[in-house]
Amino acid sequence: MKIRTQKNSGEHNPVIIPAFLDLDWVSKSDLLSGKKDHTLVLDFSETKKIDSAGMSFIHLLHSLHQKSGGKLILKDLSPDLLKNLQSWSPTAAKQTGKKKSENFLVRTGDAVLSFKDTALGALSILTEMLYWGTFGLLEKRDIKKGALGEQMYQLGYKAFGIVGLLSLLIGIVLALQTAMQLRVFGAGVFLAPLVGITMVREMGPLLTAIILAGRTGSATTAEIATMVVGEEIDALQTMGINPIQFTVVPKFWAISITMPILSIMGTAAGILGGYFVALLYLDLSSSLFWNELGKSLAMKDIFAGFIKSVVFSWLIIWIGSFYGFKVRGGAEAVGKETTASVVTGIFIIIIADALFSFIL
Repeated sequence: MKIRTQKNSGEHNPVIIPAFLDLDWVSKSDLLSGKKDHTLVLDFSETKKIDSAGMSFIHLLHSLHQKSGGKLILKDLSPDLLKNLQSWSPTAAKQTGKKKSENFLVRTGDAVLSFKDTALGALSILTEMLYWGTFGLLEKRDIKKGALGEQMYQLGYKAFGIVGLLSLLIGIVLALQTAMQLRVFGAGVFLAPLVGITMVREMGPLLTAIILAGRTGSATTAEIATMVVGEEIDALQTMGINPIQFTVVPKFWAISITMPILSIMGTAAGILGGYFVALLYLDLSSSLFWNELGKSLAMKDIFAGFIKSVVFSWLIIWIGSFYGFKVRGGAEAVGKETTASVVTGIFIIIIADALFSFIL
């Protein structure tokens, strides 16, 4: 926005602006009414200060006169007020933002730099988490007494119910949909190996990880983010306490211990759901189901499920901690980063599971 100033305006009767152009004067002014196809002169010779309402008022008058073919002239405006008025211009900000958004190379460069900063921050959190959770324990123990047991109770024990129930229901649905097709071909006996291998290798660890990503991952992000917003992390650093070792390491070990147990329990619940379907829908005997299940399962399947559950647990805590420490702002930022943590956690877990399918 270009503001025109004029020292002498004998051709037009200027409107005298008070010493303080504030919201009260703006609300009482009738300058916004009437036609805007003429020249309007505002005399600022007595004006010492303009608040945000006054700034908006001047820019609105300028815009209305410009659209109608008129002209707005500011008389005797001090250099300081003129500078503030031009730097405050919302029109200039919009034009700058528009030009920036229209430039493909600028957008690409910003995206690359943003990704680089995010990746470096995430790798930094991962490195510190792994170091202070292993070798760092020998150097410094900034861990509250009883924190590991408390976190195992919060992250593991309290999730037993939801993991067991959902795994049972998923096992029933999976077995029922499969049994409908196997029954047509008289191959109901293959339900046991199909449900068993699927739950042990894939669905057990994956379903448990997705549930904990929504439950534990969001709780971790919200807890750390609240500490960041409340400056508790800064207070820990001031006292010489390592924030990663104090807040993340207990959660890291707690979920590393409880996640495989939850995964085993979820797998057993899913297989139990398949057993009920085989017994009630396919009329298979209990001995036949368990014998076929034992024949089909190999040690490598159990090992694959165990490795997945451990890696998934690390991913959950890593992503939750990263988004927690990333928070800047207030309560709105906490909610935003918590949502991003859950979405990113589930996405990364599914990608990791896909990669494991090619390795294990």
